[in-house]
Amino acid sequence: MVRSADETVPESAVRSGAEIVGESAALKEVFEIAEVAALSTTPILLRGESGTGKELFAKLIHESSSRRAKPFVKSNCAALSPGVLESELFGHEKGAFTGAVACKAGRFEMADGGTLLLDEIGEISGEFQAKLLRILQEGELERVGGTRTLKINVRLICATNKDLETAVAAGEFRADLYYRINVVSITLPPLRERGGDIPRLAQEFLQRFNRENGRSLSFAPSAIDILSKCEFPGNIRELQNCVQRTATLARSSIIVPQDLACEQGRCYAPILKRAVAEQVGKGAIHGLARHETLSMGQPRDAAPLAPKSAMEQSGVIDRERLLQALEMSGWVQAKAARLLGRTPRQVGYSLRRHGIKPKMF
Repeated sequence: MVRSADETVPESAVRSGAEIVGESAALKEVFEIAEVAALSTTPILLRGESGTGKELFAKLIHESSSRRAKPFVKSNCAALSPGVLESELFGHEKGAFTGAVACKAGRFEMADGGTLLLDEIGEISGEFQAKLLRILQEGELERVGGTRTLKINVRLICATNKDLETAVAAGEFRADLYYRINVVSITLPPLRERGGDIPRLAQEFLQRFNRENGRSLSFAPSAIDILSKCEFPGNIRELQNCVQRTATLARSSIIVPQDLACEQGRCYAPILKRAVAEQVGKGAIHGLARHETLSMGQPRDAAPLAPKSAMEQSGVIDRERLLQALEMSGWVQAKAARLLGRTPRQVGYSLRRHGIKPKMF
């Protein structure tokens, strides 16, 4: 169901239409922001861990907007090389390059009047960032190999699981493009913060499995209890895979704890979680709010960083706190910055203020 400009649709109806399941407070908050943002044409940046449902929320925003009768077009920026991505988004003329045997409209043209989702926006190259910025600023483009200027009217939604602020500070992402796309920022909560939603989602995925496979499986309450306590670092996508795997290998029509991979010692989520924690300094935000970044990068058995001092509150990171973060991160300043919730520039400035010489490995 889609909401019209003068009509209010019950919250549950909107969720059903967007295939989003859940009633947690964290999810409701995101719904409220998304529904309000949908009423304008302002660019939106969807942020969060992989598997949190960014594409579904982009569809929800489109279907709740005045552009719902126009196309909703999506493109994964990480899946294509810069040259192919340019042709994919901007289109090309016949003969523009080898294999261009006919004219082709790009995703921007296809989404004219509607909404364009650029997924994994943080993965595009610096050269392509400049080309994209021009289109967003001027509202017009030329196809690859063409000279005719085309006017476009597109509502842009971008999605990323990267920390764009760190990428900007490191010179990996253009600041002017960042400000252009980061007008309304919506961070989707990871599944571990959506208390009570795991049972609903698990039941939904099992029902889909039953419909697709002609089965009539159900969960024992004890199995649901175990699933509810899992963290699922891969979020909704991982939960769906878990349900499908369990249902496929279930020994009876009732899924019991013994059917779950975690109860058989075959769950790889803990391994993935450790690997993700080790990569915390490489740009992924893992869907965490900034004040939670530390807990993801810090091992469970590591001592917590010291409380902020008055000096740190004035702008310079406390010496003890800075050294502890650097040791934990192997003296990689970008990683230390993430642990401290600061930028690499602030870490470098604090090193100079304290007279600490960076270690090189």
